[in-house]
Amino acid sequence: MAIRQKAYKAQTIPDNKEQLFEDLREVRRQLEGVRSYFALETDEDLLEAAIYQRDALEARHRYLLKLARESGIAAHRVPLMNEQERWIN
Repeated sequence: MAIRQKAYKAQTIPDNKEQLFEDLREVRRQLEGVRSYFALETDEDLLEAAIYQRDALEARHRYLLKLARESGIAAHRVPLMNEQERWIN
């Protein structure tokens, strides 16, 4: 089991700073989407699913912030959009 966990962790660690920034931006975008969905949904089962999804995304966000701290990156300075997204929007 330890080998499987190490293999999974190796797959989820971003290769470089830009990849880490992109992963953080993506998780933040997904969190905003889940929060919007949660505010509009009325079905109990779908609300529960949204809560689990939000919790999973928040855990991923904490993990990425921890990686950033360990790498000496100020993750609070991660831009919410990359250069291409600024020109598209």
